[in-house]
Amino acid sequence: MLTPVLAHSRRRAATLFAAVTTCAVLTSGQAAGAEGHGTRGGPSAAPVPVGSRVVFTGDYETGDFGQWQVCQSAVRNSSCDGVGQGDRAMQILPEEKARQGRHAARFVIRPGDVPDFGGGERSEVQSSAEGAVVREGDERWYEWSMRFPENWENPTGGWFIVLQWHSSKGSPPLAIDINRRSEIYIGGDGVPHETKTIGRVRPGEWVDYVLHVKFSKSAETGFVEAWENGRQTVSRTSRATMNDGRNYLKQGIYRDEGPATELWHDGLRVTAP
Repeated sequence: MLTPVLAHSRRRAATLFAAVTTCAVLTSGQAAGAEGHGTRGGPSAAPVPVGSRVVFTGDYETGDFGQWQVCQSAVRNSSCDGVGQGDRAMQILPEEKARQGRHAARFVIRPGDVPDFGGGERSEVQSSAEGAVVREGDERWYEWSMRFPENWENPTGGWFIVLQWHSSKGSPPLAIDINRRSEIYIGGDGVPHETKTIGRVRPGEWVDYVLHVKFSKSAETGFVEAWENGRQTVSRTSRATMNDGRNYLKQGIYRDEGPATELWHDGLRVTAP
């Protein structure tokens, strides 16, 4: 049986009835339809099996970045303890701007925001906590929401990563990236793969996403599939999703050169069978 698990509300207190294809299932814990900042989508549903367990939460409901271990930007590469409203690269947003619950996170990038350790322009959080790390054969569902600014401009550089599963080897083997046409796609230059588009950037709107992944270095074993606002937009596609023994999770903005911009993230939850 399938259950809708990405229907968000501020209070997470009501029960949602949603249809997934021709079957409908009741589930509690999150309710759809509450007001938010910008245009809100309808109830979101995605097929996560009943009985799946939450292994990691990075939804900023603590009112800070403490659910994540490391905050990386042009001004820091250190523990997220104490990072909040006063940081120019990342801030916690109040309830009236959140997609669900009481808080969301705002990641800000300006031209030249490259950390001392190099790479591209960056404002990201990172976790190597056990629930955020995956290994060969692991299967996970990732649920999160994003809101791009109303004055969004198409990326001008070679990459614009908003979520990545990084290993110890160079480029990530799996990433959610945005191309120069503002298409949000499943990428990851660390392994050969076929690009799959989840949807387009919708400036000024909160949009809900689900990514289902089987992690493997083998293209025959690994796979990805994705949903946007409850509608499946990427069918199950076989591909390698690892290039090393483990992947850890990063969220925010990591990009090539470009104009000043920002991105809001909310509601990230990771579940396992």
